[in-house]
Amino acid sequence: MRLADPTLEIIPLADLVGGYGGIVLDVFGVIHDGMSVFPEAYATLGLLRKEGIRICLLSNSPRRSDEVAKRLEAMGIGRELYHGLITSGELVYEALTESPEFPAGSTYFHLGPVELAELLSALPMNASMSIGAADFILTTGWPEEDAMTSKLLHACIARKLPMICANPDFEVLIGARKVICAGALARDYEMLGGRVISYGKPYRTAYSKALEVLCLTGEQVLAIGDSVATDIVGGRRAGLDTALVLTGVHKNCLTRDGKMDRIMLRDLFRQHSVAPDFILSSLG
Repeated sequence: MRLADPTLEIIPLADLVGGYGGIVLDVFGVIHDGMSVFPEAYATLGLLRKEGIRICLLSNSPRRSDEVAKRLEAMGIGRELYHGLITSGELVYEALTESPEFPAGSTYFHLGPVELAELLSALPMNASMSIGAADFILTTGWPEEDAMTSKLLHACIARKLPMICANPDFEVLIGARKVICAGALARDYEMLGGRVISYGKPYRTAYSKALEVLCLTGEQVLAIGDSVATDIVGGRRAGLDTALVLTGVHKNCLTRDGKMDRIMLRDLFRQHSVAPDFILSSLG
């Protein structure tokens, strides 16, 4: 189900979902803003389940899936509202569980906020406080000691350490505050010549796992997210129809009266050489 010119009109979600058996649904910027659930999201999830539409939440969170599920429960989004939840952090954990010596050894240096440092704590791996003793870098977000970031990256380059990125997003909005994510750090590292292995959206493995959860094929599924760079690019790479929600990182493309800024959106799509099939003002 595709529109002739998807960039020109905002489409109500109710007009779309009848053509699909399942939805791959982003979390940050779609269901909640990092602080509270969007007013329409809870009711919409319930209605989708009532209509028999299968839902797999797919998040670029550098946390284990169960931890994110508990956070959602605390916000009022219970597990009965979706069929499965996959996070980029869980994909990293699974990859290193299957191959603990990947990519170069079992000792890592964590780059990111302290609260995200425990992602691999249950694995037989060693967290090092020294880059000199590390086999690879695990990045979960932008380090709290921002002034040291450039020096740390150059030190890692000097040792030719591979980087595992547990969140390919460049940024998210938490309330009205912009937070730089691990994807921006990984991008900088690649620009310096470093090797980066990323997990999550927009990579196909994430969508393949989501389709397994849904027990559906790509043509039966709609991917909904708030980021062109990850949700729309990733969904299109996986062969899914896509819908961009203007409640997250691109909400500046939505005017006060609820209309689209078509010029901004077209520039955004041109920048990423991709456009969504549909545009939603929210998950309502």
